[in-house]
Amino acid sequence: MATDIKYYKFFADYIQKHIGIIYQEKDYYRLDARFKSLIEAFSLKDVDELYDLFQKKITEEMHQKLIDISTNNETYFMRDMKPFEALTDEVIPEIWSRGIRNLNLWSCAASTGQEILSILMSISETGNKEWLNSTRIYATDISSRALQKAKEGIYNNLDVQRGLPAPLLVKYFTQTDGDMWKFDPKIQQKVQYEELNLLDGPYQRNFFDIIFCRNVLIYQDHDKKAQILEHLFNALKPGGYFFMGSGESTIGMKTDFKPVKLKNGLIYQRPLN
Repeated sequence: MATDIKYYKFFADYIQKHIGIIYQEKDYYRLDARFKSLIEAFSLKDVDELYDLFQKKITEEMHQKLIDISTNNETYFMRDMKPFEALTDEVIPEIWSRGIRNLNLWSCAASTGQEILSILMSISETGNKEWLNSTRIYATDISSRALQKAKEGIYNNLDVQRGLPAPLLVKYFTQTDGDMWKFDPKIQQKVQYEELNLLDGPYQRNFFDIIFCRNVLIYQDHDKKAQILEHLFNALKPGGYFFMGSGESTIGMKTDFKPVKLKNGLIYQRPLN
């Protein structure tokens, strides 16, 4: 039997309200897998019972479970090398040229951790221990499930085969049980992990020198994208740098970010003045 459209609309509206991801009516079918996961998680019979459950009272557990399965945690190591090359070849050297030390770097949609570990490996590979030791690393994500995996720093063979060069795997990971690999805990301990919804915050103003927010805003509508961009702009220190995904831009948005053309691609900066 076909699922009642009011069920789709209820969950689509809830997801958009809380995390900004839009499911248009033509995309409602993508919610079917989410419904199945929720039905299994709460030992329900069908989507009718699921709808009734969420209509009565949405507990924190129900809310978090829905958020966890609704976010897109597609990620892999060294995803698009250009941002990591820009970080170590141009961005950090430019910031240091201004006499700034003790950098604060934030991966604000860290997912299961591959991006933040790629950042750590990229900095470590420069051989500049002072850069690594003086950079404070922050990683946040809305999904508690994804963030838990990021904290553990343990990945299977499929995970480490996606984008991670073999020399880096051998250097920074230790094989554990079966096909599992654990990232070097001495380096990973630099990361401070925290659950955070980019629509709600809280945000620290004028705090970060570098922010990575890649492949997140593409899922937001115009107003929520503008809201997040404003928060991220204010979270940067003047002169701080902002990395977006390769398919994202500020075109059509009213923003004070300044595009900066580097040899390794286009990024954005909060102007110094």
